[in-house]
Amino acid sequence: MRLFSNDAFDYLNQKTKKILMETRESFIPHTPYIYEKNMLAAVRQGDLELTLKCNRLMENAGKAGTLSKDPLQQSKILFISHITMLTRAAMDAGVAEDLAYAMSDSYIQTALGCTSPRQVQALTDRSIRDFVGAVRHQKNSPPYSRATRKAVNYIHSHLQEKITLKELADAAALSPGRFSHLFREETGLSPMAYVRKEKMETARTMLLYSEYKLSEISTILGFSSESHFIRTFKEYFGTTPGKLQS
Repeated sequence: MRLFSNDAFDYLNQKTKKILMETRESFIPHTPYIYEKNMLAAVRQGDLELTLKCNRLMENAGKAGTLSKDPLQQSKILFISHITMLTRAAMDAGVAEDLAYAMSDSYIQTALGCTSPRQVQALTDRSIRDFVGAVRHQKNSPPYSRATRKAVNYIHSHLQEKITLKELADAAALSPGRFSHLFREETGLSPMAYVRKEKMETARTMLLYSEYKLSEISTILGFSSESHFIRTFKEYFGTTPGKLQS
């Protein structure tokens, strides 16, 4: 069957009709769209309890489409759809696009490595908590000036590099002195302390939810050496990254 040929479209039309008839004859409707809308609205509100409740209702209402005869493949395809919806809802609520897309990529990559539908389900539950958590963090964050927002966005986009004060000041279009004063006034942290916080929080997430080794995380986040990364992590969290991974 050649893609986009008239015969291909005729085949798709016939297949759609067949699936529609099978659904109607089974008397088990597809999960109603309203349940999906309610869950995504709860995500945008940053309400974890309501989101989990709406997700349970959605899972018990109707039946998801049959996308694969293999149960594991079916669960992975549905998970990708689930993550796509969560990502869009989080961005609608103000979560930074680079963060939302990074979370999405991380979860999908992890799901593709799952070996059972049960693992995928556990990942589904965890993803809801993380995306709603990101929305709540965004809603609880104080409003920043344009200069500070530009600097914060620069930090999020360059976590894999060694970030300097001058680079942040240039991103904010301010002198280093003026920028440092404004940034500390609005965030409560010096620019470099904020960079350290973001790198450490990212490292913690990678340790908990990815398969990266310590040496790889150290390199990805721009540390001069693995020992420097471990020392910084211990100073920030009070424990070594190895203990968090075990």
